Amino acid sequence: MSHVDVIGLFKQAALEVHGKQLGALDAATEISTLGLDSVAVMEMTGCLEERLKIRIPDEELAEEETLGELDALIRRVIAGKEAP
Repeated sequence: MSHVDVIGLFKQAALEVHGKQLGALDAATEISTLGLDSVAVMEMTGCLEERLKIRIPDEELAEEETLGELDALIRRVIAGKEAP
């Protein structure tokens, strides 16, 4: 699972979970600017966790402000899961 398009998955989750079509996003996009409340973000995170078969610690997730930071966190979680 080395190549994961976190931003693409985030956009899909927004559409599937909340029917919200997000425009152009990149690593610098601040999650708080997307018009999603904290419950929506948590539901979308749950969707990402389910798809990627991972568990993102809530305390670490709360620290992430941009999609790039979320991407890095998810990659760390995946790497930790795949480590022997």
